[in-house]
Amino acid sequence: MKKKIFIWVFLWILILPLDISSSESRREVTQEEAKQFIEEYIQRFMKLDLDPYMELFSKQAIENRVLPYADIEEAYRRTIQKTHSLLYNMTLYSIEPYTHSAFVRGRYEIVQRLKKKDRVVNLSGEIQFYLIRDNSFLKIREINYGKDW
Repeated sequence: MKKKIFIWVFLWILILPLDISSSESRREVTQEEAKQFIEEYIQRFMKLDLDPYMELFSKQAIENRVLPYADIEEAYRRTIQKTHSLLYNMTLYSIEPYTHSAFVRGRYEIVQRLKKKDRVVNLSGEIQFYLIRDNSFLKIREINYGKDW
């Protein structure tokens, strides 16, 4: 009888898929967590330091539905190199939390002071973030933004 129970338990363990992921990576992304991420995103961009800023992006990130991670990094590298200072404001319209992700919509306004000729550029428009949980940290999986003309 004990042998049959042991065999049955052993087979049961082999058949059932084991959930080895942590509860941290399974928990729902909260609205507050998404807001904090967006605040961190803005602060890192205004510091004009590429590496900490790019840490916020998933390696599979896509920008404006076309640019892959390597092109995103190069575009921000060029932007940072030509920028003297940057002010960034964002108004959040909505945050839709999901189990492993969140969808954030808002509007951005950027005042960029360029190094060359001390010129100022104003940028604004709608913005969308698709955030994913990656090893317990939120990362940008997709960012899409438009420009007011």
